[in-house]
Amino acid sequence: MTPCVLKFGGSSVATPQRIKDVARLIKDKAETCQPVVVVSAMGKTTDELLRLAKSVSPSPPPRELDMLLTVGERISMALLSMALHDLGLKAVSFTGSQVGIITENKFNRARVLEIKLYRILDALRDRKIPVVAGFQGVSLSKEITTLGRGGSDLTAIALAISLGKVPCEIYTDVPGVFALDPHDFPSARRYDRLDYGVLSEMASSGAKVMHARAVNLAAKYNLPFLILSSYEPEMGGTLVERREHLESPGVKAITTAKVLMLDVEGKEGVPLLIRMIGEVRVLNFSHDTTGKHLVFFVPEEEGDRALKLLSELGLRFSMRGELSLVCVIGWGVGTSPEIGDTLFATVGWEHIFMMSSSDMKICIVVERERERAIVERLAKRFNLLDEKRSFKGPDS
Repeated sequence: MTPCVLKFGGSSVATPQRIKDVARLIKDKAETCQPVVVVSAMGKTTDELLRLAKSVSPSPPPRELDMLLTVGERISMALLSMALHDLGLKAVSFTGSQVGIITENKFNRARVLEIKLYRILDALRDRKIPVVAGFQGVSLSKEITTLGRGGSDLTAIALAISLGKVPCEIYTDVPGVFALDPHDFPSARRYDRLDYGVLSEMASSGAKVMHARAVNLAAKYNLPFLILSSYEPEMGGTLVERREHLESPGVKAITTAKVLMLDVEGKEGVPLLIRMIGEVRVLNFSHDTTGKHLVFFVPEEEGDRALKLLSELGLRFSMRGELSLVCVIGWGVGTSPEIGDTLFATVGWEHIFMMSSSDMKICIVVERERERAIVERLAKRFNLLDEKRSFKGPDS
Protein backbone atom coordinates (compact mmCIF):
# COMPACT_ATOMS: atom_id res chain seq x y z
CA MET A 1 0.00 0.00 0.00
CA THR A 2 0.99 3.63 -0.48
CA PRO A 3 2.35 5.41 2.60
CA CYS A 4 0.31 8.27 4.07
CA VAL A 5 1.43 10.86 6.60
CA LEU A 6 -0.92 11.52 9.52
CA LYS A 7 -0.09 14.37 11.90
CA PHE A 8 -1.81 14.79 15.27
CA GLY A 9 -1.58 18.09 17.15
CA GLY A 10 -1.37 18.60 20.88
CA SER A 11 -5.14 18.77 21.43
CA SER A 12 -5.56 15.44 19.62
CA VAL A 13 -3.22 13.64 22.04
CA ALA A 14 -3.89 15.76 25.13
CA THR A 15 -4.95 12.88 27.42
CA PRO A 16 -4.43 9.10 27.66
CA GLN A 17 -7.99 8.59 26.38
CA ARG A 18 -7.35 10.88 23.41
CA ILE A 19 -4.20 8.90 22.60
CA LYS A 20 -6.25 5.68 22.60
CA ASP A 21 -8.84 7.32 20.33
CA VAL A 22 -6.11 8.44 17.92
CA ALA A 23 -4.67 4.90 17.90
CA ARG A 24 -8.07 3.55 16.78
CA LEU A 25 -8.25 6.22 14.06
CA ILE A 26 -4.79 5.16 12.83
CA LYS A 27 -5.87 1.51 12.82
CA ASP A 28 -8.80 2.40 10.56
CA LYS A 29 -6.49 4.36 8.21
CA ALA A 30 -4.10 1.41 8.06
CA GLU A 31 -6.72 -0.50 6.04
CA THR A 32 -6.18 1.84 3.04
CA CYS A 33 -2.58 3.10 3.40
CA GLN A 34 0.62 2.60 5.38
CA PRO A 35 0.55 5.29 8.07
CA VAL A 36 3.60 7.35 8.94
CA VAL A 37 2.50 9.21 12.06
CA VAL A 38 3.77 12.56 13.38
CA VAL A 39 2.81 13.74 16.86
CA SER A 40 3.02 16.97 18.83
CA ALA A 41 3.47 17.22 22.60
CA MET A 42 0.41 16.43 24.71
CA GLY A 43 -1.90 19.39 25.27
CA LYS A 44 -0.07 22.34 26.81
CA THR A 45 3.11 20.38 27.60
CA THR A 46 5.38 22.71 25.59
CA ASP A 47 3.99 25.75 27.42
CA GLU A 48 4.54 24.00 30.75
CA LEU A 49 8.14 23.15 29.81
CA LEU A 50 8.75 26.78 28.83
CA ARG A 51 7.40 27.94 32.20
CA LEU A 52 9.60 25.40 33.94
CA ALA A 53 12.66 26.68 32.09
CA LYS A 54 11.85 30.30 32.95
CA SER A 55 11.40 29.36 36.62
CA VAL A 56 15.00 28.14 36.67
CA SER A 57 16.56 30.71 34.34
CA PRO A 58 15.04 33.98 33.08
CA SER A 59 17.06 33.61 29.87
CA PRO A 60 17.66 29.90 29.14
CA PRO A 61 20.54 29.07 26.76
CA PRO A 62 18.98 28.21 23.36
CA ARG A 63 20.73 24.82 23.18
CA GLU A 64 19.46 23.69 26.59
CA LEU A 65 15.97 25.01 25.83
CA ASP A 66 15.78 22.85 22.70
CA MET A 67 17.04 19.86 24.68
CA LEU A 68 14.21 20.41 27.18
CA LEU A 69 11.37 21.18 24.75
CA THR A 70 11.90 18.06 22.63
CA VAL A 71 10.89 15.95 25.64
CA GLY A 72 7.20 16.68 25.03
CA GLU A 73 7.00 15.03 21.63
CA ARG A 74 9.04 12.05 22.82
CA ILE A 75 6.42 11.38 25.49
CA SER A 76 3.62 11.49 22.92
CA MET A 77 5.34 9.19 20.42
CA ALA A 78 6.10 6.54 23.03
CA LEU A 79 2.59 6.54 24.51
CA LEU A 80 0.93 6.40 21.09
CA SER A 81 3.17 3.49 20.05
CA MET A 82 2.08 1.66 23.21
CA ALA A 83 -1.59 2.29 22.40
CA LEU A 84 -1.09 0.98 18.85
CA HIS A 85 0.58 -2.19 20.19
CA ASP A 86 -2.45 -2.78 22.41
CA LEU A 87 -4.63 -2.73 19.27
CA GLY A 88 -2.51 -5.46 17.71
CA LEU A 89 -0.50 -3.15 15.43
CA LYS A 90 3.27 -3.13 15.15
CA ALA A 91 4.53 0.39 15.83
CA VAL A 92 7.94 1.88 16.46
CA SER A 93 8.64 5.37 17.81
CA PHE A 94 11.41 7.65 16.54
CA THR A 95 12.78 11.01 17.56
CA GLY A 96 13.48 13.56 14.84
CA SER A 97 17.19 12.76 14.97
CA GLN A 98 16.57 9.00 14.76
CA VAL A 99 14.69 9.36 11.46
CA GLY A 100 17.33 11.68 10.05
CA ILE A 101 15.57 15.06 10.02
CA ILE A 102 18.64 17.16 9.30
CA THR A 103 18.46 20.88 10.08
CA GLU A 104 20.65 23.94 9.86
CA ASN A 105 22.92 24.81 12.78
CA LYS A 106 20.38 26.95 14.62
CA PHE A 107 18.44 26.49 17.83
CA ASN A 108 14.74 27.25 18.48
CA ARG A 109 13.85 27.97 14.80
CA ALA A 110 15.93 25.59 12.68
CA ARG A 111 15.04 24.95 9.04
CA VAL A 112 14.88 21.42 7.64
CA LEU A 113 17.61 20.71 5.10
CA GLU A 114 16.87 17.06 4.28
CA ILE A 115 15.36 13.88 5.65
CA LYS A 116 17.26 10.59 5.54
CA LEU A 117 14.42 8.07 5.26
CA TYR A 118 16.33 4.83 5.92
CA ARG A 119 14.73 3.94 9.24
CA ILE A 120 11.22 4.94 8.17
CA LEU A 121 11.50 2.88 4.97
CA ASP A 122 12.85 -0.08 6.94
CA ALA A 123 9.89 0.15 9.32
CA LEU A 124 7.41 0.29 6.45
CA ARG A 125 9.00 -2.74 4.80
CA ASP A 126 8.59 -4.60 8.11
CA ARG A 127 4.88 -3.58 8.14
CA LYS A 128 5.44 -1.39 11.20
CA ILE A 129 3.89 2.03 11.80
CA PRO A 130 6.58 4.68 12.35
CA VAL A 131 5.52 7.20 15.01
CA VAL A 132 7.72 10.27 14.67
CA ALA A 133 8.23 13.06 17.18
CA GLY A 134 7.38 16.30 15.40
CA PHE A 135 8.93 19.73 15.92
CA GLN A 136 12.52 18.47 16.17
CA GLY A 137 15.59 17.37 14.27
CA VAL A 138 19.36 17.18 14.46
CA SER A 139 21.70 19.82 13.08
CA LEU A 140 24.68 19.36 10.79
CA SER A 141 26.83 19.75 13.90
CA LYS A 142 24.89 16.89 15.60
CA GLU A 143 22.95 19.08 18.04
CA ILE A 144 19.28 18.53 18.92
CA THR A 145 17.23 21.37 17.39
CA THR A 146 13.60 22.48 17.27
CA LEU A 147 11.75 23.92 14.27
CA GLY A 148 9.76 26.65 16.04
CA ARG A 149 6.33 26.57 17.70
CA GLY A 150 3.90 24.55 15.62
CA GLY A 151 6.83 22.83 13.93
CA SER A 152 5.16 19.39 13.92
CA ASP A 153 3.19 20.58 10.88
CA LEU A 154 6.51 21.21 9.18
CA THR A 155 7.73 17.71 10.10
CA ALA A 156 4.63 16.16 8.53
CA ILE A 157 4.78 18.16 5.30
CA ALA A 158 8.53 17.53 4.90
CA LEU A 159 8.04 13.79 5.43
CA ALA A 160 5.18 13.61 2.90
CA ILE A 161 7.30 15.38 0.30
CA SER A 162 10.37 13.24 1.00
CA LEU A 163 8.32 10.03 0.72
CA GLY A 164 7.28 11.02 -2.80
CA LYS A 165 4.46 13.54 -2.24
CA VAL A 166 2.24 10.96 -0.55
CA PRO A 167 -1.17 11.84 0.94
CA CYS A 168 -0.89 14.02 4.05
CA GLU A 169 -3.55 14.67 6.68
CA ILE A 170 -3.24 17.22 9.48
CA TYR A 171 -5.51 16.41 12.44
CA THR A 172 -6.53 19.19 14.84
CA ASP A 173 -9.49 19.95 17.12
CA VAL A 174 -11.45 21.69 14.33
CA PRO A 175 -12.85 20.16 11.12
CA GLY A 176 -10.91 22.26 8.62
CA VAL A 177 -10.13 25.90 7.96
CA PHE A 178 -12.67 28.59 8.87
CA ALA A 179 -12.98 32.23 7.86
CA LEU A 180 -12.63 33.17 11.55
CA ASP A 181 -11.51 31.26 14.63
CA PRO A 182 -14.49 28.90 15.18
CA HIS A 183 -13.80 28.73 18.91
CA ASP A 184 -14.65 32.43 19.14
CA PHE A 185 -17.13 32.60 16.23
CA PRO A 186 -19.05 29.28 16.03
CA SER A 187 -20.93 30.33 12.88
CA ALA A 188 -17.77 31.15 10.93
CA ARG A 189 -17.81 29.94 7.32
CA ARG A 190 -15.86 26.74 6.68
CA TYR A 191 -13.99 26.05 3.44
CA ASP A 192 -13.96 22.71 1.64
CA ARG A 193 -10.99 23.84 -0.49
CA LEU A 194 -8.48 26.61 0.04
CA ASP A 195 -5.42 27.93 -1.76
CA TYR A 196 -1.93 27.72 -0.23
CA GLY A 197 -1.54 31.50 -0.51
CA VAL A 198 -4.61 32.34 1.57
CA LEU A 199 -3.74 29.83 4.30
CA SER A 200 -0.12 31.04 4.38
CA GLU A 201 -1.29 34.62 4.94
CA MET A 202 -3.70 33.45 7.64
CA ALA A 203 -1.01 31.45 9.44
CA SER A 204 1.55 34.27 9.32
CA SER A 205 -1.04 36.75 10.65
CA GLY A 206 -2.12 34.93 13.78
CA ALA A 207 -4.34 31.98 12.78
CA LYS A 208 -3.21 28.88 14.69
CA VAL A 209 -4.66 26.25 12.36
CA MET A 210 -1.35 25.60 10.54
CA HIS A 211 2.34 26.53 10.67
CA ALA A 212 3.12 29.17 8.00
CA ARG A 213 6.44 27.60 6.99
CA ALA A 214 4.71 24.25 6.56
CA VAL A 215 2.13 25.79 4.21
CA ASN A 216 4.86 27.50 2.21
CA LEU A 217 6.82 24.25 1.92
CA ALA A 218 3.73 22.41 0.66
CA ALA A 219 3.14 25.18 -1.89
CA LYS A 220 6.77 25.02 -3.07
CA TYR A 221 6.43 21.32 -3.92
CA ASN A 222 2.72 21.48 -4.79
CA LEU A 223 1.75 18.97 -2.10
CA PRO A 224 -2.02 19.01 -1.40
CA PHE A 225 -2.93 18.24 2.20
CA LEU A 226 -6.11 17.84 4.22
CA ILE A 227 -6.88 19.57 7.53
CA LEU A 228 -9.56 17.81 9.59
CA SER A 229 -10.65 17.01 13.13
CA SER A 230 -9.33 14.01 15.04
CA TYR A 231 -12.49 14.20 17.18
CA GLU A 232 -14.89 13.99 14.23
CA PRO A 233 -12.96 12.85 11.14
CA GLU A 234 -16.20 11.83 9.46
CA MET A 235 -17.11 15.52 9.12
CA GLY A 236 -14.43 15.95 6.47
CA GLY A 237 -12.22 18.98 6.35
CA THR A 238 -10.42 21.47 4.12
CA LEU A 239 -8.26 20.41 1.20
CA VAL A 240 -5.40 22.87 0.79
CA GLU A 241 -4.04 22.98 -2.76
CA ARG A 242 -3.07 25.28 -5.60
CA ARG A 243 -6.16 26.98 -6.99
CA GLU A 244 -6.63 29.31 -9.93
CA HIS A 245 -8.22 32.68 -9.25
CA LEU A 246 -9.88 35.19 -11.48
CA GLU A 247 -9.22 38.91 -11.09
CA SER A 248 -12.22 39.58 -8.87
CA PRO A 249 -10.92 40.25 -5.30
CA GLY A 250 -12.66 38.90 -2.24
CA VAL A 251 -12.19 38.54 1.52
CA LYS A 252 -11.71 34.92 2.63
CA ALA A 253 -10.71 35.29 6.27
CA ILE A 254 -10.09 37.57 9.24
CA THR A 255 -7.31 36.75 11.69
CA THR A 256 -6.29 38.31 14.98
CA ALA A 257 -3.17 38.22 17.13
CA LYS A 258 -2.28 39.71 20.51
CA VAL A 259 0.72 41.94 19.86
CA LEU A 260 3.26 44.23 21.50
CA MET A 261 4.34 47.46 19.83
CA LEU A 262 8.05 48.25 20.12
CA ASP A 263 9.08 51.76 19.07
CA VAL A 264 12.86 51.77 18.60
CA GLU A 265 14.85 55.00 18.42
CA GLY A 266 17.98 55.34 16.29
CA LYS A 267 19.22 55.07 12.72
CA GLU A 268 20.07 51.36 12.62
CA GLY A 269 17.25 50.86 10.13
CA VAL A 270 17.79 47.94 7.79
CA PRO A 271 20.50 46.13 9.86
CA LEU A 272 18.22 46.16 12.92
CA LEU A 273 15.25 44.98 10.83
CA ILE A 274 17.26 42.07 9.41
CA ARG A 275 18.53 41.10 12.88
CA MET A 276 15.06 41.32 14.43
CA ILE A 277 13.36 39.25 11.72
CA GLY A 278 16.15 36.67 11.98
CA GLU A 279 15.68 36.12 15.72
CA VAL A 280 12.10 37.16 16.51
CA ARG A 281 8.79 36.47 14.80
CA VAL A 282 7.80 39.93 13.53
CA LEU A 283 4.19 40.24 12.43
CA ASN A 284 4.54 43.75 11.01
CA PHE A 285 6.80 46.79 11.08
CA SER A 286 6.88 50.41 9.94
CA HIS A 287 9.30 53.35 10.03
CA ASP A 288 8.98 57.11 9.89
CA THR A 289 10.29 59.26 7.03
CA THR A 290 13.25 60.53 9.08
CA GLY A 291 14.57 57.02 9.61
CA LYS A 292 14.90 57.71 13.35
CA HIS A 293 12.11 55.40 14.50
CA LEU A 294 11.45 51.77 13.62
CA VAL A 295 8.22 50.27 14.98
CA PHE A 296 7.86 46.49 15.35
CA PHE A 297 4.73 44.50 16.12
CA VAL A 298 5.52 41.11 17.64
CA PRO A 299 3.30 38.41 19.20
CA GLU A 300 3.02 38.71 22.96
CA GLU A 301 4.76 35.37 23.42
CA GLU A 302 7.77 36.74 21.53
CA GLY A 303 8.03 39.76 23.82
CA ASP A 304 10.80 38.44 26.08
CA ARG A 305 12.95 37.47 23.10
CA ALA A 306 12.48 40.87 21.43
CA LEU A 307 13.23 42.80 24.63
CA LYS A 308 16.35 40.75 25.24
CA LEU A 309 17.64 41.46 21.72
CA LEU A 310 16.99 45.21 21.92
CA SER A 311 18.58 45.41 25.36
CA GLU A 312 21.68 43.51 24.18
CA LEU A 313 22.03 45.99 21.33
CA GLY A 314 21.83 48.90 23.78
CA LEU A 315 18.95 50.57 21.92
CA ARG A 316 16.42 53.01 23.35
CA PHE A 317 12.85 51.84 22.89
CA SER A 318 9.36 52.05 24.31
CA MET A 319 6.79 49.27 24.50
CA ARG A 320 3.00 49.21 24.43
CA GLY A 321 0.77 46.20 25.10
CA GLU A 322 -2.96 45.42 25.12
CA LEU A 323 -3.06 45.71 21.31
CA SER A 324 -4.45 43.40 18.63
CA LEU A 325 -3.44 42.89 15.03
CA VAL A 326 -6.52 42.37 12.84
CA CYS A 327 -5.91 41.22 9.26
CA VAL A 328 -8.45 40.97 6.43
CA ILE A 329 -7.17 38.34 3.98
CA GLY A 330 -8.00 37.23 0.44
CA TRP A 331 -6.94 37.51 -3.18
CA GLY A 332 -6.58 41.13 -4.27
CA VAL A 333 -7.70 42.49 -0.90
CA GLY A 334 -4.87 44.99 -0.53
CA THR A 335 -5.34 46.48 -3.99
CA SER A 336 -9.13 46.75 -3.92
CA PRO A 337 -10.38 50.30 -3.15
CA GLU A 338 -13.85 48.92 -2.39
CA ILE A 339 -12.57 46.50 0.26
CA GLY A 340 -10.31 49.16 1.79
CA ASP A 341 -13.15 51.68 1.93
CA THR A 342 -15.45 49.13 3.57
CA LEU A 343 -12.85 48.19 6.16
CA PHE A 344 -12.04 51.76 7.21
CA ALA A 345 -15.68 52.83 7.17
CA THR A 346 -16.49 49.90 9.45
CA VAL A 347 -13.59 50.36 11.87
CA GLY A 348 -13.05 54.14 11.83
CA TRP A 349 -9.63 55.71 11.31
CA GLU A 350 -9.56 57.12 14.85
CA HIS A 351 -9.27 53.60 16.31
CA ILE A 352 -6.30 52.46 14.18
CA PHE A 353 -2.72 52.60 15.53
CA MET A 354 -1.11 51.22 12.40
CA MET A 355 -2.15 50.04 8.96
CA SER A 356 -0.27 48.04 6.32
CA SER A 357 -1.30 46.26 3.16
CA SER A 358 -0.05 43.85 0.54
CA ASP A 359 -1.78 42.25 -2.42
CA MET A 360 -3.43 39.62 -0.22
CA LYS A 361 -4.19 41.40 3.05
CA ILE A 362 -4.85 44.60 4.93
CA CYS A 363 -3.75 44.65 8.57
CA ILE A 364 -4.59 47.16 11.28
CA VAL A 365 -3.55 47.43 14.92
CA VAL A 366 -6.29 48.36 17.39
CA GLU A 367 -6.83 48.42 21.14
CA ARG A 368 -7.41 44.92 22.48
CA GLU A 369 -10.74 45.82 24.04
CA ARG A 370 -12.13 46.81 20.62
CA GLU A 371 -11.00 43.65 18.82
CA ARG A 372 -14.15 41.54 19.25
CA ALA A 373 -16.59 44.24 18.14
CA ILE A 374 -14.43 45.15 15.14
CA VAL A 375 -14.11 41.54 13.95
CA GLU A 376 -17.85 40.94 14.35
CA ARG A 377 -18.69 43.99 12.23
CA LEU A 378 -16.15 43.11 9.55
CA ALA A 379 -17.32 39.48 9.41
CA LYS A 380 -20.89 40.61 8.73
CA ARG A 381 -19.84 43.19 6.13
CA PHE A 382 -17.71 40.64 4.24
CA ASN A 383 -20.21 37.75 4.55
CA LEU A 384 -17.93 35.42 6.50
CA LEU A 385 -20.62 33.95 8.76
CA ASP A 386 -22.90 31.00 8.02
CA GLU A 387 -25.90 31.25 10.32
CA LYS A 388 -27.15 27.81 9.20
CA ARG A 389 -24.34 26.03 11.02
CA SER A 390 -22.58 26.33 14.33
CA PHE A 391 -19.22 24.82 15.24
CA LYS A 392 -19.28 22.73 18.39
CA GLY A 393 -15.83 22.20 19.78
CA PRO A 394 -14.60 18.92 21.29
CA ASP A 395 -15.52 20.12 24.79
CA SER A 396 -19.10 21.06 23.87
